[in-house]
Amino acid sequence: MLGFRLHLAIPAILAALAAGCAAPPPLAPTEITQAELDAFLASGHSPRNRGITVYRSPAGPSFQFANRPWSCKSVRVPFCSPKNLPLPAVEAKTATFVKFNLLFDTSARQSWLLFASCKAMDFSPFKETPGDHPIGERADHVLSPIPGYAGVANKIILSPVRGEPLHVESPVFYTPPARGLFGPLARPDAAPAASRARKSADALDLFRRRVHAVAGSALLRSFASVRLDFPARSAALVAPCEISPTPYKPSAPVVADLPLDYWRERPAVRVSLDGHPILAVVDTAGDFALSLPSDLLPGLGEADLAFGPALIPSVPVSRHSDLGLPEAFPARIGWRFWREYALALDFQFNRLWLEDPASHPAADDDSKKTTAPAGPVHYRGIDP
Repeated sequence: MLGFRLHLAIPAILAALAAGCAAPPPLAPTEITQAELDAFLASGHSPRNRGITVYRSPAGPSFQFANRPWSCKSVRVPFCSPKNLPLPAVEAKTATFVKFNLLFDTSARQSWLLFASCKAMDFSPFKETPGDHPIGERADHVLSPIPGYAGVANKIILSPVRGEPLHVESPVFYTPPARGLFGPLARPDAAPAASRARKSADALDLFRRRVHAVAGSALLRSFASVRLDFPARSAALVAPCEISPTPYKPSAPVVADLPLDYWRERPAVRVSLDGHPILAVVDTAGDFALSLPSDLLPGLGEADLAFGPALIPSVPVSRHSDLGLPEAFPARIGWRFWREYALALDFQFNRLWLEDPASHPAADDDSKKTTAPAGPVHYRGIDP
């Protein structure tokens, strides 16, 4: 399986590169040929063949009866990102128990899958009927040159260090039909490497090369709650239980408890920045503390951020334009802010909890587990 070979090959390729023997896959994606794209789309099936119904909204297509976690189950899994960079990525498995790395990115509307991993995930692109048109869109949370096409994989298995795994059936992904790796979709995409310490830049580059899939808001919102404990480097996910739905209960001292809002289907929260109320998207993969569009409160280098009654002083402020992020996006709160806390998103009852987990023991560190086409490609069914 191609995705399986990619997963196993990346560490070996990097080792060979150090020895001057080979080059790793390029991080930036490159287009496949028109014939290859047409063949990929022709292999698709109607969503109804998998019991999935497609709905259209201003934000984009949504998929009912997809992304189904096993009811009333919960799981706690460790981060697999480098120890000094607590990015919320975990090691998951396919239906055939092939391991892959899954990045939790709440600023992404949908989930994304590396094209080279489609076979390992048993991924099939969608065709809508009538007309057999593909379902595709361009990412709007990052500046990515190649659009993605929606389809369904078999399942995602999340296995804890101890205890029973949790399965997510029929996960929907968008895959950019491209050679190479994810590019901007792998995040972090903020400060340029030149401004970082060499060790940190190398760790980030290696992390991005090991991201095989992105769990966006559509998938994460299928859970009753998702808790990302950044200091303890772990993610706790609770599936809905229709028999007895219960609100999320914090397990550490609460810093803030706010209503959970949404911006184009992504979790957001209403906060105050130096006394100015703003809507900020929860961006668990953004490599910054707070990023603003250029027309919002210009000239700030840092600001006091108020979460309800809680005031967090001197939060570093960046600009979307300086970080290579789309300007048509509201304020974003990134992982360099969340890393001090446990962030809990109660999707069933629409609450955001900010907890202080300082007294919690750290989780086990799993970070050591470790040809250009001729002419432009026409991406059918996607607006420019």
